[in-house]
Amino acid sequence: MTDAYSSSEKTHGRHYAKLQSVAPDLWSRRYARPPGSGCLVSGLQGWRYGPNMKTVAEDRLIALLRDQLGDKLSPTFSGLRHPPEQDEERRDDRAPGVEVLLFPSWFTVDDDASASGADGDHSSSAIEKRRRMVEFHHLTVTKAGKLSYRDDQGKRREVNPIRFVAACTKGHLQDISWRFLVHRNGDQTCRKPMHWVERGVSSDPSDISVRCTCGSMLTMADLYKPKFLGTCRAESPWLQPQRLHDEECGIDLRLLPRSATNTYFAQTVTVISLTNSDDRVRQTVQEHRPTIDSIRALPNFIDVLRSLPHTKDAFSEFSNEEILRALDDETGEAATTSANPRIAEFDILASGTRFIGHDGPTSHLFAETLPLAELGLKQPWSDFLAGVVKVHRLREVTCLYGFTRLEPPPTAAESELDEIQLAVDGADLARNVEWLPAIEQFGEGIFLHVNPDFLNRWRGDAAVGERTLVLREGEAREAEKFGRPPSHLGAAYWTLHSLSHSFMSELSLECGYPLSSLKERVYSSGSGQADRFGLLIYTSTAGGQGTLGGLSGMAHRVGELLSRAMKRLELCSNDPICAEHSPNGEHDDRHLHGAACHACLLIPETSCEARNNRLDRGLLVPTVVAARYACFEVL
Repeated sequence: MTDAYSSSEKTHGRHYAKLQSVAPDLWSRRYARPPGSGCLVSGLQGWRYGPNMKTVAEDRLIALLRDQLGDKLSPTFSGLRHPPEQDEERRDDRAPGVEVLLFPSWFTVDDDASASGADGDHSSSAIEKRRRMVEFHHLTVTKAGKLSYRDDQGKRREVNPIRFVAACTKGHLQDISWRFLVHRNGDQTCRKPMHWVERGVSSDPSDISVRCTCGSMLTMADLYKPKFLGTCRAESPWLQPQRLHDEECGIDLRLLPRSATNTYFAQTVTVISLTNSDDRVRQTVQEHRPTIDSIRALPNFIDVLRSLPHTKDAFSEFSNEEILRALDDETGEAATTSANPRIAEFDILASGTRFIGHDGPTSHLFAETLPLAELGLKQPWSDFLAGVVKVHRLREVTCLYGFTRLEPPPTAAESELDEIQLAVDGADLARNVEWLPAIEQFGEGIFLHVNPDFLNRWRGDAAVGERTLVLREGEAREAEKFGRPPSHLGAAYWTLHSLSHSFMSELSLECGYPLSSLKERVYSSGSGQADRFGLLIYTSTAGGQGTLGGLSGMAHRVGELLSRAMKRLELCSNDPICAEHSPNGEHDDRHLHGAACHACLLIPETSCEARNNRLDRGLLVPTVVAARYACFEVL
């Protein structure tokens, strides 16, 4: 089908192929749409592992998934796994890898003589390009693994998957019933050839049509009409079976171009791995948890642990009693883990401990709280910051647990800090979810502990209260647009999120990492919750590039970088239009943006935890139209 496949076959009416190696961090973003032609990545039933299957140990994340997903997980849910790695030495059908399935099942045939003019007029506006439409069962597979069609003259022609499919808001996906819709007002038994016809060069929906040789037709403009495509049949072509016998949906189908950005929105959750305490034994146990779990049932598992090449050095300094005690303590602590992993992350990073974790090649977390007196902070940063932590090493674990189509799900960042809610109304990755795919990445970062007294004094100002009402109205309008209950995160979150973006932009100019490589975690508690405010700016990769020290080395220059970042926000190149924008405005749908645009606060969406929403630089510094509610004076 394309060069992305190393092998392919026609099996039980479906086309299967084996996807070659893909970078691990792409799986969470490209799960349903891999590189190449029209195809879907198989559900978890098509992920084949070899003897070297790697699990991902992260108890806090597994506990969160069990709590939030509930019945979506199998009672025998075993935890998290790395995506399978390609084995270069194997070429058989059971080699480790991930299957992809052909979709859609309708194709257009490339035709040498496909352009024709009307009445001898060969102008671009009159040219029609006609291509035969065929179904999958009419095709053959070449030795190179590509699909082709033999025309009436016996000539083999290349084919391309049709560009449009039908989907519903529950994530279901199905072929459009082209023949039924073309003959909706005519002979439903007609089986004459149909053609995909494009007239002119405008690509306007009214200039694209599907025509049958019998004379029946429809245009793409028809497909955009409400209810025209019918109702959803609850099909999930990436799963086996595609549809359960008692499964129903009934939601109106919507036209979906295969290459559209709303074809797939990943549902992921990310945690930063922590050290339980400064106890070296317990952290070492946590770092080697997959190995320990695999041999724990052995009566002499500690002797085995001390003999394995990758664990014998790590445990050589601890006695058997210390190892067993650490395992018992870890089991007891698992039940008391907070429902929101962010709370535990904040508490340990903001603890004020001089050294957090330990430095080592297998360490999950090693951080250093810097003495504020040595940073030379000036106003307002000396009052604003309660602590600065230089994170030399961290481990990020991201789990993919589902996806949606057409409309993006709410992110975990849209929940209040003490009341995390994962979006669970999405498509499943398997009929029986025994495990979930996850990746672990290592990196470095800077944690800023924000003084809650500073923010509380600012939030008590009358002008800030008025602005908070405007932000709440914007959040309510955005929720109404998607038919969800509103989520009000408060002015503190908007402020810290805006500060995070401006700080990341400034850091990218100095630390050696591009802005797209940086990530954020905003810690902001809501009303009635214990005060927890902070920012974690970090970078992480699947290799070791994230631990070179370029970012964490900027921790000593926090005051200077924050001042420069605020100075840049005072004036935007799109002012006064940018500064005048309000979340509760009726002239556009940017209800989660105040004074924010691509020229000042918006960053690559891979770097933002909230899809570039809830941003307003007017909350940070005075703009050309507002100064009453700014958190910081002109610097």
